[in-house]
Amino acid sequence: MKIKAVWKFTSVLLVLSMPLAGAIAFADDAAVPSARFTGALDLTYVGHLEKMDDDGRLLVWEGSIKGDFAGEIKWWFVSPSPVSSTTYMGGKVDYYAARWEIWVGEELALAGESAGKTVTPNNSDGMWDGHGIVTEAYGEFTPLKGRKVYETGPVILGSNPPISLSGTGMFQIY
Repeated sequence: MKIKAVWKFTSVLLVLSMPLAGAIAFADDAAVPSARFTGALDLTYVGHLEKMDDDGRLLVWEGSIKGDFAGEIKWWFVSPSPVSSTTYMGGKVDYYAARWEIWVGEELALAGESAGKTVTPNNSDGMWDGHGIVTEAYGEFTPLKGRKVYETGPVILGSNPPISLSGTGMFQIY
């Protein structure tokens, strides 16, 4: 008889707690917007200028970003790379770990960490691809802190590599 009473009591508690679980999950979802934020990149290689940040990272790429957000973007690469380059028949793969920053005017709006690779066939343009996370977000971008990042695009050799390297691409926060 006691088992039946405990079973009924447990069943009632389980049913009563179900609406609370939904409300808690809904409140969590509202704190972080579910939209994707995508920007088109136009980049220039600046690694040859040998500009370093306070943590010893080399400024390698900078340029503009337009789309769901607009401003200037910079990538500061960890040097040396955490993984050595790999050669394959017909080209090479370079790996990177970096801090990226998006500036709107003179204000830092977003920053984060990313890692990825650039695949470059011999004597040809390459393709880069990386993933990361937003670690800093300010002003209207505050809800994006902790979100994931995907970055990709071609690397164009130009007439005098590496000084003439440039790129276009996509930067997405999701």
